[in-house]
Amino acid sequence: MTARRPPPLHSLPEAGDVIVAFSGGPDSVCLLHALLERYGRERLHCVHIDHGLDSGSSARARRAAELAGQAGTTCDVLSIEVEPGDGVEAAARHARYVALAGRMEPGDVLVTAHHADDQVETILLRLLRGAGPEGLSGIPQQRAFAGGWLIRPLLDWTRSEIEAFLAERGLDSIRDPANDLPDFDRNQVRHRLLPLIRERWPGADEAILRSARLCRGAARFIADRTSIDLEQALDGNCSLRLDRLAGDDDWYRGEILRRWCLRLGWTPPPGRQLEAFAGQLAEADADRVPELRWQHHCIRLWRQQLWAVDVSGIPDDWLLTWDGAGPLELPGDLGRLVLAGPSGPPLQLSVTSGRPGERLRPGQGPSRPVKQLLVEADVPPWQRNAWPRIRSGDRLVAVGDRWLEADFAAELERRGQRLVWRRDNSDVTDAAVESKA
Repeated sequence: MTARRPPPLHSLPEAGDVIVAFSGGPDSVCLLHALLERYGRERLHCVHIDHGLDSGSSARARRAAELAGQAGTTCDVLSIEVEPGDGVEAAARHARYVALAGRMEPGDVLVTAHHADDQVETILLRLLRGAGPEGLSGIPQQRAFAGGWLIRPLLDWTRSEIEAFLAERGLDSIRDPANDLPDFDRNQVRHRLLPLIRERWPGADEAILRSARLCRGAARFIADRTSIDLEQALDGNCSLRLDRLAGDDDWYRGEILRRWCLRLGWTPPPGRQLEAFAGQLAEADADRVPELRWQHHCIRLWRQQLWAVDVSGIPDDWLLTWDGAGPLELPGDLGRLVLAGPSGPPLQLSVTSGRPGERLRPGQGPSRPVKQLLVEADVPPWQRNAWPRIRSGDRLVAVGDRWLEADFAAELERRGQRLVWRRDNSDVTDAAVESKA
């Protein structure tokens, strides 16, 4: 059988290099030689990733470099460390793409040797894990990646066509023993499940790929609709109005939240957790604050608003000293405090997180609990402790730049200065307080 040639790459930026993810296995050897036959070697460069997961990985890396050299191309070998989290397969894949992204310049093209059989296996695996339309769309043939592009030129080729291509040209390749390990889910699908399916349903591959194309169309439609609905529900960058989502079912509400996470630059939470959280939203009592936590992120419901919160990097209890001469960098992403205006004699201030039982006398009014001030200003509960407290000795003189004790405010006025809390990159939002000011 004569193998089909890969689709043209003319739509990619012409100035970028083409980086071949080169394992030295049959698929990547086929990809490299098919690209050489069509485009020549001027833009091509191979990168081999040595995962170091078995004693033979170094020898395979050396052999892969030899195969690339025999083809007339260069090959860099990158040794990486795989830290299993949810599984070796997923951890190795993540580490591999991070390493490959690190070798790319803006406009470069990364090509991988995924083919039609890989596509079928991926769709079945995602089906068994409960994926929705986007997941069941399969592996995309082209997408943006690391400032350039990731493309799979062999995605329409079958494994038998790849083998025929290699046989016609007498090309050698490496056999990776990991492809036979029974512990890997993909190997179970490849060696046990798919042979049974193909025996009973000879046209199964074509049917699965057709379903993927249909899911791809459905996923595009859903993406368009959720983007529109997300824009209507957004209330600033860090919150959504729940009443704009209340009419939709749990799955669709979860899809909007997933798209919101992508917009924020977050990896979305697992689909089942997201759908379960979306179901809680319709049943939550007014005095409850249900939340969904994953990685360093959190989505919370409060006062019929959904809030996106980055929960990393801000300690619960912190203490800093400040003389007011320059900006004071606060922990995590809380921003900085500045005394705007002319410089003056150094002050002796301390800045802390919240403390139990705090009271402040703002302006000329009576002393009041700080917690009450924050509640009346509609500051969300999880933000209240993070608002910086400015102290002079044992005396609380300011909370953020919103409430200042009368004597402290008068002292700053005499100095021609103004206390400013700059929160450009902070999760502590201004919107609620400004609406009350």
